[in-house]
Amino acid sequence: MIWEIDQPEDRPDGLDAAGRPDPAYAAALGLIRAPFGRRSLAFVLDILFWVVLQLPLWIGAVPLLLKLATGTISPYGLVNHPGFVLAAVMAAITVALSLAFLIVQWVLQARRGLTIGKGFTGLRSINVRTLEKPGAGPVLLRALIVGIAGVIPVIGTAVILASPTFDPQERGRGLHDRAARMWLIDIRGGLNPYDEKRMRIARKTVKAEPIPERAERPSLATPTRPGARPDYRPGNRISAGVLGVNRAPDGSAAPAEDAPATGPGVIDAAPVAPSPAPASETPPAARIGLRFDTGETVPVTGPLLIGRDPDPASAPGAEPHRLLDESRSLSKTHALLTPTAGGLEVVDRGSTNGSAVVRAGVETTAVAGVALPAAVGDTVRLGDRLAEVVAL
Repeated sequence: MIWEIDQPEDRPDGLDAAGRPDPAYAAALGLIRAPFGRRSLAFVLDILFWVVLQLPLWIGAVPLLLKLATGTISPYGLVNHPGFVLAAVMAAITVALSLAFLIVQWVLQARRGLTIGKGFTGLRSINVRTLEKPGAGPVLLRALIVGIAGVIPVIGTAVILASPTFDPQERGRGLHDRAARMWLIDIRGGLNPYDEKRMRIARKTVKAEPIPERAERPSLATPTRPGARPDYRPGNRISAGVLGVNRAPDGSAAPAEDAPATGPGVIDAAPVAPSPAPASETPPAARIGLRFDTGETVPVTGPLLIGRDPDPASAPGAEPHRLLDESRSLSKTHALLTPTAGGLEVVDRGSTNGSAVVRAGVETTAVAGVALPAAVGDTVRLGDRLAEVVAL
């Protein structure tokens, strides 16, 4: 008998059940499709740069080739023409520059999603499934499709340029993009996926599940009708059982003879009015804590100094707390946390990778030395570490 062990499938985040890219996931990360105007401008800029590289050929070699084509000179006369050597050199310069241009464009787009035109217009190409670099093969396939379409004058190029407007997913992907599984995005108005730190934080924020709130359990004194007085209030406990108070429907204490029959463990008593609580007593405030992405919960009962190895001398009176951080995105003394009513305050201590508070998907970066408030339910970012503000 052969035992087979199912290996977990290595699937990137952001795919639906059928393995197709989910536009909602990309939108939640902050990725925005490239605008059609800037996309066309990037294409035109790449073409113009290519034309500039052809100038040595057109200026130094084409006039001599035109004389050969019109019969003004013979092939023998072409080779022995005084300008033949210059024409050959100019043609070789154009070929060398064009080849270098194509290789640089190919490598840059495969590894960084970047061309000269995309760099000027703030666009990047990514793999639509992994949301990472597209790779050399897809970039080459995409370029070949554009080149083949250009064989048909005007019409072929026009179809390629107009095809992003007919994307059924409304993500601005043209025919060549869909064939190569690529997506062109705007990094000026949205997230730059090649910023590894920001991308990692965005994935963690989207992937993190909200912590379910603890359901409030009603007590015996909780009224079922708003504004109504409780029908029953437990009395003091004694060794024989519970001394209860029966109340009439109008809220007043019922006569002793109307009380239910006594039983084992229950003692009838005269109506006892509830003693009012002292005016000085107030309900205790909820304790605040941070629940980190590793599952660790750190209570914030007083000023807390967070970091890989916080220096207590930098914040007298604050309790230092070490956090494990394999990525070393945390500074030794990263931030000072101070509990407040309903949350806490985050004071960045000049850390290298900064601190921020994320509320409703919007991140507010902390300025070093300035307190940034965070309420229960917000997410605090310390470097690459994420923690939710919770009530303990």
